[in-house]
Amino acid sequence: MTTPACRLCGGPDLHPGLHYQKSPRYIERLLEAEERAADYPVPLTVVVCGDCGHVQLPVELAGDYYEEYLMSHSHAPKMRRFQEGQAQAFVERFNLRGGEVFEAGCGDGQFASMLMTLGCRVTANEPSAKARRACAAKGLTVIGGYVALDGMPELRGRFDAVVARQVLEHVPAPVDFMAGLRGLLKPGGAALIEVPSLEQALEQERFFDFFSDHLSYFSENALRMLAARTQFEVVQIRRAMDGEYNEVWLRRLEPPNLAGVAAAAREISSAFAAFISVESQAGRRVAIWGAGAKGVLALAMVDTSAVAYLVDKDPVKHDRYLPVSHLRVSPPQRLREDPVDTVIITALAYKDEITRELRGECAFGGRIACLQGGSIQWLE
Repeated sequence: MTTPACRLCGGPDLHPGLHYQKSPRYIERLLEAEERAADYPVPLTVVVCGDCGHVQLPVELAGDYYEEYLMSHSHAPKMRRFQEGQAQAFVERFNLRGGEVFEAGCGDGQFASMLMTLGCRVTANEPSAKARRACAAKGLTVIGGYVALDGMPELRGRFDAVVARQVLEHVPAPVDFMAGLRGLLKPGGAALIEVPSLEQALEQERFFDFFSDHLSYFSENALRMLAARTQFEVVQIRRAMDGEYNEVWLRRLEPPNLAGVAAAAREISSAFAAFISVESQAGRRVAIWGAGAKGVLALAMVDTSAVAYLVDKDPVKHDRYLPVSHLRVSPPQRLREDPVDTVIITALAYKDEITRELRGECAFGGRIACLQGGSIQWLE
């Protein structure tokens, strides 16, 4: 089945980048002798997204692909050493000893077993029944199914970390998969993702790195885009295993909480009124410095009837009026001509510069305050 849109950004601008007329239907499924007669080659096309640059196949794997997947047991000493170091570094960096870890697409459970040896409580996930039996033989807790945004609801928010090694490149919907992993994590939980390195394939012109089993080919940039789309912070990203893999450590981000901002917006009117009231009762006149965006909005939300006037240094704004509050903008020299006792600064980015100008060119000797959230605070 073809996919008309980019797997990463959803854009429709997919351009052919590579084509093989003959390629194997599967790379990881080897044939029995009696299957050879029915075997046949298939064409392979690799496309590049014109919108985000993601490299991918415009087709999907057969639905029963993983049931027939030949799980490669990693007995090579070099691979074992690499995985042991990778597991230990990840566990130590995120303090996972005693924590709960979920591994998606765990294969025969070798890496999950390493995590368990390091003191993690591991839930291994693997679609292949054959591989699940191998995991169970290792004493692992193993479940079937596929990770997705709406999948495994009983496990949501349970884990301190999730792992997906050499899995993401097989996934037809990587954004949905990563959103599903995020949903399994506790707030602030960590993730380890490992994929074949697109950079390695391009740098060494490795035509043999492109085949039907891998639906996506991730560069470091593509991994960063995927993390941003699914609310993960990139803690570390590196080329690993002699540059063969792109390995990224992530941390779950939480949606921005605007409750404090909303509270400040509700509070500013009464806070401003109280401030002006205190100054008026003490016989002190108040002016505002700042006709920029922050000041325009803040002053639209309060009663400015007791404000003496407003000043701003930008000559383009002089003798114009603020929306809603209708305060007229005067140049700073008015502070000399029509003295006040208190100045409230709304241009927060320039408050230090404005304070120096008040004390210097304007010869202002009164008190200076500043708009800060839902309150007015004294600067001096």
